[in-house]
Amino acid sequence: MDFTNPTTRSFALSLASEYEGEFNIDQICNIYSYLYDNWKYVSDPRGIDYFAKASETIESNLCGDCDDFAILMAATLECIGGKTRINFVVNENGNAHAFTEVYLKANPDEIKEKIDYHYQNIFQILFGISSVKQINYTLDKNGIWLNLDWNSKYPGGPYDSYIERTIYYPRKGLYEKFK
Repeated sequence: MDFTNPTTRSFALSLASEYEGEFNIDQICNIYSYLYDNWKYVSDPRGIDYFAKASETIESNLCGDCDDFAILMAATLECIGGKTRINFVVNENGNAHAFTEVYLKANPDEIKEKIDYHYQNIFQILFGISSVKQINYTLDKNGIWLNLDWNSKYPGGPYDSYIERTIYYPRKGLYEKFK
């Protein structure tokens, strides 16, 4: 994940600094939106599952597949104090996918309000209309793991369905497999 690489760290700081302070949901929303809006999906070489380092993806102008997006998302958040994990899932058709989750020790309703604020347009703000009806996360004993899948369109968006899941904790080098 190379979250200590100067390229990765500079990239993360430039995105997070718009919302100064300790690691927070505003920084997560800003990073997610930037990556989502600027991502260019490009497949791996035929027959190879290539995992690009975060710095490589930054230097390649934000191009890659879902695992490259997940690695970049996780590394960027780790650079600014976040705790992340990367999920590798398989759906009922046998298609594989990867996405990141970020750990937060906060009330999910408060997180939803902050996310909603970031994704409302001016009309919704003026009339008090919510654009984010709910957030999706995995409960943990002391907090939540917020979904940051690039298929979701916003932090906490819906999870894709899957029948198999392997979770990788990058700081620990630990995998957990679920069926």
